[in-house]
Parts: sequence; C-alpha cells; structure tokens
Amino acid sequence: MSLPIEFFIEFSSPYVYIAANQIDEIAAKHGSEVIWRPMSLGHVWKAIGAENVGPSSIPQKMNYINMDSGRSAKLAGLPMAKPAVFPIDAKLARLAFYRINRSNPELAKEFAKGVCRRVWAESKEVTAPEHLIELAKSLGIDESEITEAAEDADAKAEVIAATTAAVECGAFGVPWFKVGDQVFWGADRIAHIDQYLAFKAAS
Repeated sequence: MSLPIEFFIEFSSPYVYIAANQIDEIAAKHGSEVIWRPMSLGHVWKAIGAENVGPSSIPQKMNYINMDSGRSAKLAGLPMAKPAVFPIDAKLARLAFYRINRSNPELAKEFAKGVCRRVWAESKEVTAPEHLIELAKSLGIDESEITEAAEDADAKAEVIAATTAAVECGAFGVPWFKVGDQVFWGADRIAHIDQYLAFKAAS
C-alpha cells in the first residue's frame, strides 16, 4: 500500500468542500488510505500566533477567496452557494464526525462530505443538533450520534489531537495534507499529491 494521506479539515473552508470531493479518488488510484482529521483552525491560528490574521482581516483576500472558490468549485463540477451564516461554527459537526468515525469511518467521511455540502452548496447551517440530524438521518445515522456528540469526551480528545497534530506538522490553513514527510496546502495541491505518490511508487 502507498503512503497514507492525512487530511486535516475545517468545515468553514470552501476549499475543504472541494478537496473532500476529490481526495479519495486520488488516494484510491494509488492504493492509499485517507485519514480524515477535522480540527479547529481557530485553535491552530492561536497556537501559531496568527489568530488575528485570518482572511477576513484582509478585504482584498476575502474578495479573492469568494471569487476563486466559486470558480474552483465550478471547474470541479460542484455547486457552490453563499453560506447561510459566516463565520461558521462547526464545533458540533467535528465532534459528531469523530463519534461516528469510531464505529464506521466510511460513514463518517460521508457525513463530513454532507456537512461541507450543507454549508457550501445548500446554504444551510450546521451549528445546532437540529441542523445535523436531518443529514444524519439521510445517511442512516441514528440521531443520538448528533445529540450526544457535544458531551462526548473521546470525540473532544480526537479534535484536540487532530488540532495538535496539524500544528506539529506546520499547518496554517486548510485543507492541509500530510503524506509521509511531505505537507501540502490547498485543494489545488491534490494534483501534486497525485504526482508525488506516483513518483514514490516508481522510486
């Protein structure tokens, strides 16, 4: 099997939505496993002293991201819509992912994709349990996985561990990928991951 791909995500990023719909296909091409790791980008920024320099602090950068993310989604064949609320509070979604992931990692990935789709394609909220129960039911997930996620200590520990791991491997944005000793930032770097894995397989 090829090198695993650690996929650090934050649901508040439109580029995570794009990457979430592409990375598994590239991994499958190379026989790689994708390890999805939702984390708190805000806490990453705080840890590296960058909590006050997010994209929203630079209007020109925010304007560019709004234009570029829509263009990138269109080129990827994905619908894109303005979020219902921004900034996005995805704390419960992260916790629910890890709670589901304990028993069914593939279903947890589908849940994560659904959260991204809900925010970035359907202009729906993901903050409260009622926002996520509809998604859970559509995937055959018991609603208790959502309603009990906020108090799930193990899920909280997983979020903290993923956030710490992201900091330790140099993350400052999302989507962030770690493949062996290499790191990649951005949905547009998935093509580079494809090339890198092919290079490693041939060497």
